[in-house]
Order: sequence, then structure tokens, then C-alpha cells
Amino acid sequence: MTAERREESVQKAPLTIQVIGADALRESGITSAVDISKLTTGVQIGVGGSSTQIYVRGVGDFAFNPLANPGVAFNVDGVYIARPDGLGGNFYDVARVEVLKGPQGTLYGRNANGGSINVITNEARLDETSGDFNVEYGNFNLIHTDGAVNLPVGDSAAIRIAANAVHRSGYLSDGTNDDVQQGGRVRFKWEPTDDLTLRLNTDYSHIGGDNGGYTYLPRQPGQDPWLGVGSPAAIAYRGSFPPLGPLLDTSIPDTRQDTKIWGISGQLDLRLPFATLTVLPAFRDTDVYSLSYPGFRYEQPNKVRESTLETRLGNSAPGLTWVVGGYFFHESGAGDINILESDIVQNTEINYNPKTTAYAVFGQATYEVVPDLRVIAGARYTYEKRSLVGNYLDNRPAPYGPGPGTVLESFDTAEDFNGITYKAGLEYDLAPQSLLYLTTSTGFKAGGLNETVPPDAVYRPETLLAYEFGSRNRFLDNHLQANFGLYYWSYKHLQDQRVTFDPLNTINLLTYNVGNATIRGATIDIVYKPFQYDTISTSVEYADSYYDSFKVQVPTAVFFPGSIGCPTTHVGLETVADCAGYQVARVPKYTGTLGYEHDFTVPGDALIAVAGSGKFATREWVATDFIPAENAAGYVTFDLNVTYVPKDNRYNVGAFVRNIGDRAYYTGGFEQPFVAGLFAANIAPPRTFGVRGSVKFGGK
Repeated sequence: MTAERREESVQKAPLTIQVIGADALRESGITSAVDISKLTTGVQIGVGGSSTQIYVRGVGDFAFNPLANPGVAFNVDGVYIARPDGLGGNFYDVARVEVLKGPQGTLYGRNANGGSINVITNEARLDETSGDFNVEYGNFNLIHTDGAVNLPVGDSAAIRIAANAVHRSGYLSDGTNDDVQQGGRVRFKWEPTDDLTLRLNTDYSHIGGDNGGYTYLPRQPGQDPWLGVGSPAAIAYRGSFPPLGPLLDTSIPDTRQDTKIWGISGQLDLRLPFATLTVLPAFRDTDVYSLSYPGFRYEQPNKVRESTLETRLGNSAPGLTWVVGGYFFHESGAGDINILESDIVQNTEINYNPKTTAYAVFGQATYEVVPDLRVIAGARYTYEKRSLVGNYLDNRPAPYGPGPGTVLESFDTAEDFNGITYKAGLEYDLAPQSLLYLTTSTGFKAGGLNETVPPDAVYRPETLLAYEFGSRNRFLDNHLQANFGLYYWSYKHLQDQRVTFDPLNTINLLTYNVGNATIRGATIDIVYKPFQYDTISTSVEYADSYYDSFKVQVPTAVFFPGSIGCPTTHVGLETVADCAGYQVARVPKYTGTLGYEHDFTVPGDALIAVAGSGKFATREWVATDFIPAENAAGYVTFDLNVTYVPKDNRYNVGAFVRNIGDRAYYTGGFEQPFVAGLFAANIAPPRTFGVRGSVKFGGK
């Protein structure tokens, strides 16, 4: 794995990390970032329109507004992807996915407050002609194909070409929650000498279909859990809610997504006598069109261009491992947010042009002070400048509004942010296969700008201080791997989005710093191979979390009784909700996974692999209004995979069933702003089943 910016065994890494290999990704049908949460503990991933909302132990970002900052860094082949609506189309020809839990501010920088998810794709292999083709067919009209071919180019270079296509109908009754994507990737590797390696990558993805969908909670008695909010029955249900349900628009929008993403990057590794120099430039273009329906028409076209450059110098040697570097990030874009609740209540357009430029310098070292005892020290300084220009328009016709296209306010804000993050700790080799570590580290999630005027135009960065004590072990001649960890997080200046009146008395979705939280707990990860053909794995995470402070303040004129579940008081013209003491949203007290695989031998030295797996989570809040509908019940799900593998492993065929019990559970969502207590929830997939097959050719 490369979590510490160097190649090393996961058992030597002083942090909480889960690594998902290529086989596990394929067997679980992973086609998007949202699917990762099926295989991990303490990780919650939902969607808001076209944006992916990633949380690790409750630290992340709501990411419904396209101006939001992610709280968990997402990287593909070492390149940071800044926009939460630009994460799709990466999950094919993947070598592994690394899920790092806890702040990674020193090595990964801004917006790695809760951790980092690293997708590592297969690179081109020198002197090898090989390839593979994979197909999966299942219910909901699923057809998923992907493949790759690896070709040598002379004696010192190679090219790898991979492609992916998914077409699946929606899980919800209104056709949403479908999966339609196509993508391609080309990776080139040139290694003219043992001391020089050059990699060039380019990729393109298109994401289409009917977009992410929602189902209403509380659910009507007898209602199918996968009833989409865009169905006539759901719209009628919404209209039965006070206070403004009957006044909302009843038309059903033609939800769709049309996102095009392309990128190019390079990586130069020059091995010098004393260190390795790595230079990694990248450019990414994201063109989004999203029309979704979380209970109202939400249209979001936007274009973003992102340029990054990271330069590192580092070396790993007995007694001392170190890395120093610098990082540059520039992002600019243009977009619109169009919201239609109804021509009576709200019909608005916000156009905006954001820009961010950031710089960072960083360094980290691990030094062996005495045999088997090492000290860790690292720090990073980040400076960024952000600006936001745009207009807020009211499109309500008379007599309900001033007339379509009326500018209610213009905003033009610029702000600088900076932060220092650090990591310090100790590592001790208790035995050749047992590592103890104790670390303290900090994270920094960027502050940002709202589409309004002062004093609500700027919000502060979030910070996280984490302490972790852990042990990574292998016993019984490597038949048993057992890793344990304890953690304590102090989470400050939480950013939270809220529909409210802005300073010019316009209804707006704004981000505020609302309070602090404490999250503490423990993790256990065990893999046991008692016999040659048996593997047992389990991962359990415990989290005791609560808000030390969490205050939501909205004008009483827009406060509907029942829209916030916390105790409220009225101060002048404001209503203040105090949610201190509540369990932190998106943090179940317990989450866990369990897997068992047995390989049966059959004539011809072939194998039939039978693998069962499950995941559970206890009750959690899936949003921060703390209304009853957002307090999602715990769940248990089970999957089953059966695969036939011949002796030469040149092909395999199999069958799968996922979520065998057809269990409905929820991963996030959005309270209807004008219908108190009605929650549009993200729902996980129902029971799915199908068959799959793979063929391989060539190789060494």
C-alpha cells in the first residue's frame, strides 16, 4: 500500500486503514464511491444530486451545494479530486482501494479531515502482453462490462488500455438510483533506466441516466420502501403535510444526469543517490448537468477545471524514512443552481463563479532512536485564497414574486485561509510481526464562501485533533492477522448547511460553523485462515460520539414547528435549536463486517469458491435536523458469491446474491425545507442477483 506516500506492507502502517483488493471489489459489484461503504466500517457514503457525500466516523461534508468542500480526501493514482460531483467513473481495472481513517493533513493536505480514500488502478506492466474481459448480468436490467489490455512498447515501455460500461435500471419506482456510465483509461509507463520511471495517464468518464433518487420518511403504512419521491403517490403524500405541502409544485421533473469528466496526469520518479524525486502534475475537467428531485426540482449545471502539482523528495532506509514536498492547487468554475418548490413558495436561480488557489509545504519523518523504537514527526502548512462572484435571482411570476429574472442580491467575496497540521507519534516492534503505535495528528478542512453577502458570506475551517493507539499483528505462522485500535477525536467548528433567510432576507442554503463534537471508540480487524481452503474475516468498529455544542439559529419567520428535533428557544426574532449531547450524525455506535470463504476442490484441480459476507450497523442519525424520520434503524445484510475457477485460472464464472434479505436501510438525505418532518432519504440497493464471468489472456 502507499498510504504513507511510500510502498510498504499495510501491517507496517501506524494508522487505521482498510485495504479492499480487486477480487473483493469485483465480487461486491463496486461501480461507484457510494458502494465502498458496503465493505468498510465507520464509513457512510450518500448522494446529494450528483455529489458524493463521504463521511468517516461522522466527519465529512453534506455536499449538496456544489460549492461545498469535501471532508474526506479522494485520490485516484495519487491525484486529488476536489469536487464531490467528479468522483464517478473510476471503479474499473482497479488494483485496490485504501480507506484511511483519521486526519491525513500532513501528507494529504486540505480536506483530509476525516481521512482519505485512495483508488489505485493497475499500471502498465513492462515486457508483458496480457489482458482481461469481465461481464456481469443481473436483475434491474444490469449489464456491466469492463476489460483491459496491456502491451509492451519496446524493451523499456508499456501501455495499458482499460474500458468500462455499466447500464442498470433504477432501484426506485420513479426510475432513479440507476447506474449508467461509460469510461476509458490509458496508462503509459516508460522506464529507460533503473533510476528513472515516467508514467502518463489519461481518462474519460460519462455518467448519465436518471440520477440519484430519494424515498420519503416517515414511510406510509404498507408503502414499498423503494417508492421514489418522484412518483405520483409520493407527491400526493408530500402534499398532505402541513404547513406548505399543498402549495408545492406537483409536476414531476424529468430527472437526469449528464456528467463528462476527463483528466490527464503524469508522474516522474527519479532515483537519486540519496533520495527519490517525485513530480506529479495533473489537470481535470468536470462538466456536470444534474436534474434531481429530493422533493423539489433541483437543477445544477456547472463546469470546473482543476490543476494540481505535487513535488516530493523522500527516502526509506534502515533507521530513517523521510519525505518533504510542496503542493499547488488551482480550481475555477462556473455554474447555476436552479430550485423550484413552486411559483408561490420558491423559484430561484443562483449563478456563481468560484475560484480557489492553494499552496502547501510539508514534511514527515520516522526515525529509529533505539532498536525497534521509532519516533514519527511531520507537519504541513497550507495557504489558500478563495473568491466567489455571482447573483441570486427570483423567478417567481407576479403576483407571487417580482417577476422572472429579478436580481435579489449580488455577491462578490474573497477570503484567505491558512492552517498548520501535524503528526507525531511512536512506533515499537513488540515482536517481528507485532507493531505498537501511538500517534496524535490534526486535520484541516478548508473554510468557504456562501452565495450571499456579509456577515454570512464566509465560514471558518473545520479542524480535527486525533489521538490513536493501535497494534498490528500476525500470529500462528501468518495464519492469523489481528489488528486493534483505540481512538479519540476532538472535532471543532463543524460546518453545517441550513435553509434559512440570508442577510438580505432571501431564502438561501447557507453553510455555518455550528459547534464541536467528540468521537471516541475502538476498532478490531481479524483475518484467520485455519485451513488451506478456509478464510474467516471480521471487522468491528465502536464509536461513542456526541456534540459538545451544536446550535442552529434561524429566523422565527421561517421556523416550522417539527422541522428541528432539538430543544428550541426564541430569542427576539430568532429561533435557536440546541443539539448539544446528541449522537453525532452518520456515526452508528457499532458497525461491523463478517466474511467466510471455503474453496471446494473438484475434478481437474479446479475450485468452487463459496463466499458469504455480511454487514451490520446500529441506529444512527442520517442528517442533522434530528427529526424522528432521520433516526434510521440498525440493519443487517448478507451477500453470497459462488465462483468456479479452473486450474489455470484463465477464466472464471460465478453467481451472486447481494442483500439477500432485501433489507431497506438509509445512508443520508435532506429534509423538505417547507414540509416539517418529511425527509427525502438516500436508500441502499434492494436485493440484487445475477451471474458474472471473466477471461484472462497472456501474462507472465
